[in-house]
Amino acid sequence: MLGRSVLLALTALSACAATTPPGSAQTGSYQPEQAGAYGSFLVGQYAASRYDFPRAATAMRQALSDDPAAAPALSGETFLLELLAGNAGTASAIAATLPKDSLAQLLLAGSDARAGHWQDALRRYQALPTPDPLTSVLKPLLVAWAQQGSGNTRAALATLQTGSMAQARSIVALHTALIADQGKMIAIAAQNYGIVQGGMNVTNLRLSEVLASWDARTGDMTSANQVLDSLSPDLAMAMTLPAIKKQLMTPPVANAAQGLAEVYVNLAAALEDELANSPQRGEHPAAQQTVMTMLQLGLQLRPDLSSARLLLSEVVDKGNNAAVALAPLQAIDTSDPLYPLAALREAVLLTRLGQGDQAQSLLQQLAQAYPWSPEPILAQADLLRQSSQFTDAIALYTKALPLMPPNSPAGWVVYYDRAMCYDQAKDWPRTQADLQQALTLSPGQPYVLNYLGYSWAVKKENMPKARAMIEQALQLVPNDGAIIDSLGYVLLQQGQAQAAVRTLTQAVKLIPEDPTINAHLGDAYAAAGEHLQAVFQWRRALQLDPAPDLTTELLAKLQIKAASLPAAAQPAASN
Repeated sequence: MLGRSVLLALTALSACAATTPPGSAQTGSYQPEQAGAYGSFLVGQYAASRYDFPRAATAMRQALSDDPAAAPALSGETFLLELLAGNAGTASAIAATLPKDSLAQLLLAGSDARAGHWQDALRRYQALPTPDPLTSVLKPLLVAWAQQGSGNTRAALATLQTGSMAQARSIVALHTALIADQGKMIAIAAQNYGIVQGGMNVTNLRLSEVLASWDARTGDMTSANQVLDSLSPDLAMAMTLPAIKKQLMTPPVANAAQGLAEVYVNLAAALEDELANSPQRGEHPAAQQTVMTMLQLGLQLRPDLSSARLLLSEVVDKGNNAAVALAPLQAIDTSDPLYPLAALREAVLLTRLGQGDQAQSLLQQLAQAYPWSPEPILAQADLLRQSSQFTDAIALYTKALPLMPPNSPAGWVVYYDRAMCYDQAKDWPRTQADLQQALTLSPGQPYVLNYLGYSWAVKKENMPKARAMIEQALQLVPNDGAIIDSLGYVLLQQGQAQAAVRTLTQAVKLIPEDPTINAHLGDAYAAAGEHLQAVFQWRRALQLDPAPDLTTELLAKLQIKAASLPAAAQPAASN
């Protein structure tokens, strides 16, 4: 973990540019000479707000073409959009006109590094403005790698021992190890790889690859295999391991330019992880842009760094633009060890784009290439389930189960998903059996407890046990509207109408647009004798596009109950 102060430092990356973040639309600073230019500018702003940076960059180029006099106002933002779009060449040309823009200097330094002009790169890194919250973390790492590129390993290691790096100890240890590794300082490398391994997240694929390579290259294949095999419970990651193991004798960070790329990607991943776990996520509106900027700086230095492309796709997808999120994945070669992860993600995005047949074809190819892995088959089954093709999904879940590790706790998900399909297919015995098997494999899963408990309640079976299961699920996930709804439904079935009303009212507040929960609240009001409230709630449920069987049920209840109300109490008819 980087810690809050470093998180704040990293989010300052966007402020290093001489412009406001794309999409933030401080349009008052731009006074167009041409109406067409302003239209293009607004298109660029809107596209950037949806993380469609290729479109945004194109629009901003058009704005500059239509209004060349706007270059002083728009060059900084155009540069940033070109960088975020992955157009490093175009961005570099603009960067050369922005000598005071720190991001521009970082990009130009990367170009120097790739060309082997290490003294030029070092000079740019050393000239980054200080004091600055970002450079306290980023600058020493970049300077150290430029020194390593210049052949001065000792100076590089000394740079990383500056006091300003104390808050990023794990990242400092990693890059100290990588630099010492390249400089053949075995003892220092071993010591710092040990620090990294002691504090690493066991599911970090990139760190596992780095550590396993070190173990293998120093003759400890047993430890190398143990590091990688610890990832095998993750079925998707397990698909990458055979190819990674074949490359263990090749250093994953082979030169200083690749080391610079690793700096950007490591910090981007750390920031993204910090954001995902931070209750203050909303306080950092530029943070996601910061992550994407660092990833693009890393890819400029090392275009084949597939871990960066995977993370970039994940972050870009937060703009709800699946087409743009596809592009980084489609640049990953099929021979890359991480290609299976890219293909699995690509299938999800293709499905969202309405290209389900193409997604299924991609997953079928993956299943043929990895016949020992259940993951491509499960991914196919998931997509079929989500498109309501329950019979076909059941067949694929059943096909995948023998490929699962014996008694694997991860197997509960497969039984749970297949149970939902059996339920939709009206096969209750198999539904119940799969839910019980899921709980056998992983007893504390709240959603399985809720599903089985609610199903029993609907069938008026095992009511005490059903309630106990749902209450256990609610203890595990206290504010889940669906589980609260289940508890309210059980209370209603047990004749506790007032308690059901209170509980279901809470569920409706959490998920106000759910027709089933609103219908349950109407039932509770009716049982409590509050007939007008019941009719109102049933009408509300009808407005929320309920399933056909629920619609029929609601109309029947309304016909009976509304007819019994006094005329003065009849709900007003909608127009």
